[in-house]
Order: sequence, then C-alpha cells, then structure tokens
Amino acid sequence: MFKFHFWIFIFLCSCYAKLESNFNLEKWEAVSLDGKIIRLSELNFTRLVLNVYSPDCIPCVKEIPTLNYLHNFISIKKDFKLYMVVDPYDIIESSESEDFAVILPKAIQRMKKEVADKKINLEVLVMKKPFRVDSSNPNSLITGRPETLILKTFPLVLYYNFIGAISEANDISLIEKDDKVLFLKKILGGLD
Repeated sequence: MFKFHFWIFIFLCSCYAKLESNFNLEKWEAVSLDGKIIRLSELNFTRLVLNVYSPDCIPCVKEIPTLNYLHNFISIKKDFKLYMVVDPYDIIESSESEDFAVILPKAIQRMKKEVADKKINLEVLVMKKPFRVDSSNPNSLITGRPETLILKTFPLVLYYNFIGAISEANDISLIEKDDKVLFLKKILGGLD
C-alpha cells in the first residue's frame, strides 16, 4: 500500500504546473547609466515596475513628475522597484544591425543628459536585446512609449501593462488623485 501511495504522490508532483517566465522576460538584461550590468530575473524585489521611455516622446516627458512621485512612493517599500528603461535602438539613430557595444555609450550619454535636464529621479536602464520597442509588430510586447510594465518576480512574469502615460499631471495634489495612479498603487498591493 505504501508503494502505491508513493507512486501516486510522484505522479501528482510531476503533473504540477511549474511557474515559468513569459515573453522571454527571463532573458532581459540592462546596463545602468554607471555601466553596471543588471539581469532583471536576478533582482531581489517582489515587483518590478518598468517605465518605457524615449526623450523624443512628448507624453513620456510629460509623465516625469508622476514617475518621480511614484518613485518616491514605491521606494518606501523595500521589495518594490521602479526603473525607467530605454531601448537604445529607439533613442539613438542606428540600424538594428549595429552592435550594442557601439551604441551603448551614446545611449548612456543621451540619457545622462536627459536625467539632468528633465530632473528624473528614478534609475535609468539601457536595455539589451531581446527587449525591443516595436510599433510595427502587433505581437511585440512593447509597441510604444510611454508604456509601464508591472512584473512579478520568481519567476519574472508580466503582471500588468499600462499603455500610454500613467498621468501627465505635474502638480502633486493632482497626481495623488489621478485614477491611473490610484489604480497602479492598488495593483501593487494596496499601497495607500
């Protein structure tokens, strides 16, 4: 009887669905503006919030006060992290075939200037392939900017995706009351 229960136990365990990363998120790597390589799947946070940005995107620039507000708000929780992420092939004039090592310094230089000029408070990451902003591909995970991805970790999976600016308000009292800001705070675990 023991052997029978043992084999049933083994069978049931092997049928258990394992959680796996989706959209190739486990492969996403980035370089910080100080040159540090970051594998998103290895970050020790419960939730990662990635705001896809481009200096040439007017709604992205208008969204900066909201992102700074959310950065301050989220940084209180030690298990959450908000990053601004850029596709270097989107912000630097280059061809898709140009080597990442060639365009990386240009992308870092452009984003360092952007951080200083626009007073961006959150960390900026220059993403490596397979991350890609691809408006021509309807099957692409990221089709435009701004876009904000909320990822669960362990494994890294897409939890929610905001298309467009979260809020373009630039007054804190308006940002705090904005429906999208309130919704984002709620889906991050009821942070109020």
